[in-house]
Amino acid sequence: MLRVSTANFYRSGESNIVERQAELLKVQAQLASGKRINSPGDDPLGAADVNSIRSGLSQFAQFKDNQGYARYLLNLADSAIAGVVQTVQDVQTRLVEAGNGVLADADRRTLATDLEGQLARLVGLANSPDGAGGYLFAGARENTVPFAQSGTTVTFAGDDILQKLEISKDRFQQVKFSGDGLFLKARAGNGSFTTDAAAANTGSGWIDSGTVTNPAALTGRPYRIEFAVTGGVTSFSVQRDDGGGAFTTVVPATPYTAPQSIGFDGIQVSIAGTPANNDRFDVAPAPYQSLFDTVARAIAALRAPVQGNAAAQAQFRTDLSQAQASMQQALDQVLLKRSEIGTSLAELDNYETLADDRQLQYQSRLSAVEDLDYAQGVSDLARRQSAFEAALASYSKVSKLTLFDYL
Repeated sequence: MLRVSTANFYRSGESNIVERQAELLKVQAQLASGKRINSPGDDPLGAADVNSIRSGLSQFAQFKDNQGYARYLLNLADSAIAGVVQTVQDVQTRLVEAGNGVLADADRRTLATDLEGQLARLVGLANSPDGAGGYLFAGARENTVPFAQSGTTVTFAGDDILQKLEISKDRFQQVKFSGDGLFLKARAGNGSFTTDAAAANTGSGWIDSGTVTNPAALTGRPYRIEFAVTGGVTSFSVQRDDGGGAFTTVVPATPYTAPQSIGFDGIQVSIAGTPANNDRFDVAPAPYQSLFDTVARAIAALRAPVQGNAAAQAQFRTDLSQAQASMQQALDQVLLKRSEIGTSLAELDNYETLADDRQLQYQSRLSAVEDLDYAQGVSDLARRQSAFEAALASYSKVSKLTLFDYL
């Protein structure tokens, strides 16, 4: 005969009530929160999935923040570079005006004063702030003013480290730039070579900036074009520096007729005016030249007196031709950077759209895993409520059953 103590009856009933009450409270909590999973114990696998999805959403939110900040910085840089482009074009206009042969020295000095103002404006744009205490074109030294001006000399205090932001998984977008590459590393002259007149020239001959006729024939060597005047006949020859201190003749003595187009080794230059005996013009590979130095050289050329001095006028025309060619190279450089920024902004649009789409997908997945089906929840509430009430009623009946009830 099985004997069950009264204490066991009570414990069993109490346990049943507690279990039914816990189930009821769980459903009530789900209905109150609207979530099927309120703790890992509700659904361990689902809770792990929810954590993973939330981590992904948090990452997308950070990417969105980075994308917004990247857009802000790129728009600031684009605005600053647009100002640089306009200023360079204004300088080019002044250089064209300076080529007017009727201008007096005083007129050219006035243009030089205008260019000094343009130079200061360029330095100001190159020192554009990022709105957060740093600078757009200082590289990684964002708290250091990148450019300092003393007279017409401009020095760079930044570095060439490019700052980037992660705008999507494993995709980094450059958001700040080095003023070194943008403002200091344009090629001088026509971008391939420079031309100049020797300081000792006494004639009125001058040389233009030249063009490249055959890139494959370029040697990257310096050249000199020498003039000789014998018996009233002017001739020129071209020598190439072969790197060992020796010069090789590439164009033998040839009669000169102004203006003279001279071609050699993929290079073509034009010399006009009347060179004197022993006058020389130099052609050399184009070095890097900063935008600021180009403007400074133009200012120096405009301030030099040339009235009544044929040799000085010829030097000025040569310097002016070089300044115009170098300014075009600088303009091409900043226009290229502005184009790259435009491409970056368009790429940001694509990544923002992609992030929005993926964020929506993750949110849909999170809702499917975590959110409560209210119809199912109400049904569960009614069922759990009935079970809880039944447990209470059962315990109430059992607790009253004693031997004295049958006597």
